Amino acid sequence: MKLKKLFSAAAAAMITVAALPCVSFAGTPDHSTVIAGNITYYKYSDHVEVGSAFPASGTVDIPERISGLPVTAVGEKAFSGSDVEVVNIPDSVKSIKSGAFEACPLLSYVVILGADCQIADSSTTISNKLKSDGKTGEFGGTIEGYDSSTAMAYAKKYGYIFNSLGKAPEAVTTATTAVSTTSSTTATSTTTAKVTTSTAKATTSTTKKTTSTTTSTTTTTTSTTTTTTTTVQQGKPVFKLNSTEVYESRSKGSEQQMTLSVEGADGLYCDTVVYVYFDKRLKNFTAEAGSAVETLTKAQAMGDTKDFVVLTTAGSENAGRDGEMWRFTFALPDDCMAGDEFDIEVGLSKYGEIKPLFTNFEYDAKGTAMTEHIFTKGLAKGSIIVVEDPPYKLGDVTNDGLIDSVDASRVLAEYAAISAKKASTFTDKRQYIAADVNGDGSIDAVDASAILAFYAYLSGKEPVYGFEEFLKKM
Repeated sequence: MKLKKLFSAAAAAMITVAALPCVSFAGTPDHSTVIAGNITYYKYSDHVEVGSAFPASGTVDIPERISGLPVTAVGEKAFSGSDVEVVNIPDSVKSIKSGAFEACPLLSYVVILGADCQIADSSTTISNKLKSDGKTGEFGGTIEGYDSSTAMAYAKKYGYIFNSLGKAPEAVTTATTAVSTTSSTTATSTTTAKVTTSTAKATTSTTKKTTSTTTSTTTTTTSTTTTTTTTVQQGKPVFKLNSTEVYESRSKGSEQQMTLSVEGADGLYCDTVVYVYFDKRLKNFTAEAGSAVETLTKAQAMGDTKDFVVLTTAGSENAGRDGEMWRFTFALPDDCMAGDEFDIEVGLSKYGEIKPLFTNFEYDAKGTAMTEHIFTKGLAKGSIIVVEDPPYKLGDVTNDGLIDSVDASRVLAEYAAISAKKASTFTDKRQYIAADVNGDGSIDAVDASAILAFYAYLSGKEPVYGFEEFLKKM
């Protein structure tokens, strides 16, 4: 799978009718590439053009602006052959180039709000299919626009159905402004009543809201791996990933969490593209957005080699905060052994086509500086390390090699202290693991009862099972 297609799927939720600023990457010297939703845009110094939209489907609302710049053209063969059904084209678009909507079999409605928009003079420019001659287009849908508009003339010339929006509104003199801080104007909200009949397919949106309280109790100790030893300056952001140690007996197939945070960018960013690479042995990867990007639009896509993920954010203002950006959950392999180490790190683009990004809404020099700094001096690496079990065996709270009533008494004493909100009776943190015999994350009478039951079992006939096997039989 080519990374551009992969990423456009990841960014399916990143574009709205109001034209949120979207993700931008380094491209050719004269323009950069902007991927939002299933559409690739080309961003020039003073305008943006629709470049490629083959993955698009359903309803597509081309925005008036991308990153503060007007969208002025639909490029040659931009949507050609796609499964788009309804297209809303704002009046900022001044030209629809050759083959822009050629051979789109599901296309049924095209709204062109620019009364003077130049449409490439060919029946194939807007068409469902080509005739046998390969040069003539057929279109069974409807073109909608204003009276006496170029859209009306185009439809009339090629015998296409035209729906009038009436007289075109008076031209607004401020339309020539290259960059505007007011992006609230929407191209389709007041004129297109018919475009809501089809829904854009955006299954990769990461707006899933799941509770973050299900942290695994298998993580025995955690430590934060810092990426810098100096004070982080605002405007010079750095990533941070924590590292986790897990005991061997609790590691096999367990879920572990890692947190990706950012410092030095509080209120300074909105648009990001972050590549996170992880050990191929880790399974069932999930990523949940954190509080730092809560108000931004989020998207994600798994890499084609299944050992990296592309995470993106976008916004209409610099609402990104310092703190937790993303929380990752992994399942460890079933054959973990002490000494195993699983690395997770923020890196650069795997294929070099779509560059990492960490910038502001303005896409100015400050935004460029943040991108350069964080992806050169602010990268982060974390790890999940499997360590040997402590000397305390499960149930042997006193670490005397026996599992008996003394251990049960120690568990009950600790339970009483917890219930009374008193200081712990344990002197070693490993005692907590030994005491939590049912692995539910708490120490209580249930654990003590299990220890006593095993002690009674040992006191009877010749024992067959060890403690952990005995627990499974209970």
